[in-house]
Amino acid sequence: MYVNPGLDTIKRLVQLYNHPELSYPTVHVAGTNGKGSVCTKMARALTLGGYRTGLYTSPHISAFAERIQIDGIPIAPFVLRRYQEEVQTILTFHRIPATFFEWATLVAFLYFREQNVDIAIIETGLGGRFDATNIVQPEVSIITSIGFDHVEILGNTLEEIAREKGGIIKDRTPVVVGPDAPTDTLFEIAKNKRAPFYQNTIRHLDYDKENQDTAQAALRLLQGRFPLSDIEIEQGLQARPPCRFEPTLYRGKEVILDVAHNPHGIQRLIERLRDRYPNQPYHFITAFSASKDIAECAKLLEQAATRITLTKANHPRLANTDAIARFFSHGSHNITASVQEAIDGAIDYRDNAIIVITGSFFIMADAREALGITVPRDSHIWYNPFKPFIGAPSDLKCRASSSK
Repeated sequence: MYVNPGLDTIKRLVQLYNHPELSYPTVHVAGTNGKGSVCTKMARALTLGGYRTGLYTSPHISAFAERIQIDGIPIAPFVLRRYQEEVQTILTFHRIPATFFEWATLVAFLYFREQNVDIAIIETGLGGRFDATNIVQPEVSIITSIGFDHVEILGNTLEEIAREKGGIIKDRTPVVVGPDAPTDTLFEIAKNKRAPFYQNTIRHLDYDKENQDTAQAALRLLQGRFPLSDIEIEQGLQARPPCRFEPTLYRGKEVILDVAHNPHGIQRLIERLRDRYPNQPYHFITAFSASKDIAECAKLLEQAATRITLTKANHPRLANTDAIARFFSHGSHNITASVQEAIDGAIDYRDNAIIVITGSFFIMADAREALGITVPRDSHIWYNPFKPFIGAPSDLKCRASSSK
């Protein structure tokens, strides 16, 4: 993962395009977990209210276009291709070594301006203070939760991580904070910036209810400029992105897809499983990105699982299964060559275990395809996030990966 700390590049890019990010109101959302769900719920409620609503999230499950949507409709492939070529030309001409996430963020800002959105919900990639999205001037800032993730970039303590994510708090701009966050640290930042501070303090075993509460608090703060009925808010809060405790039946067995990918997320997933399926065994199918705290995630999974299957998918960010296996106790797991093989093996195993596919965004496209949930997948996106734009666009051919 190539990370370019600092906002200089994205500021230069939006200046070249006359600041598209300032041409519509925004809501800015950061957090370790839950931010994609909060963004989706808010965007759905605003769309139901009749507002043309942009939504920018990451990473995607199956296709890049999922990241950039208006009223729930992903950016069209031909429009995305036009922006690829246009922005590529500008970056090459000005010799700007933009990262993949900086490029994607610029495309989202430009598309929302072109399409005349009334408001856009913008999710950070990681962190907050130096995130490429942190040039917006939002109506409301949101920090959903704080946990250990990306510690090599954000810090080794919850307070350090909170300060990085708290970097999205703006002067005199309301901030809504979820219950799983170090309140003192974030309140101090808000106080110094004279930003009204609101916290959702109620913790639920069902973390989707926490996300609903956080989204609802932010929607209420928008009411003066974007009025919504109670029904529009309630219906919007029911929206969920794919693979967030997503249940499906496959050959008579219940399978849960959940993108929990760090210790905080894995712990909350296990709590939710024990609440919804008490006294039942769990069979986890999992893989992890190489940058994650695999040791702690493995410990949590082993404490909860009756069976564990390590699997792989065709994504460059995933750690090798043999490397992942070193973090699990001997004999506690088996290894498969594909997600399809892992799912079929779990289904054929004669027990009543709930099958849970988790650990990474990057196995979910394979999982959904194996389960018969058909969605369009990217065949190719030419963009190299690891090198500057030097040379013609046709010379740069690399499948896009997430910056998260």
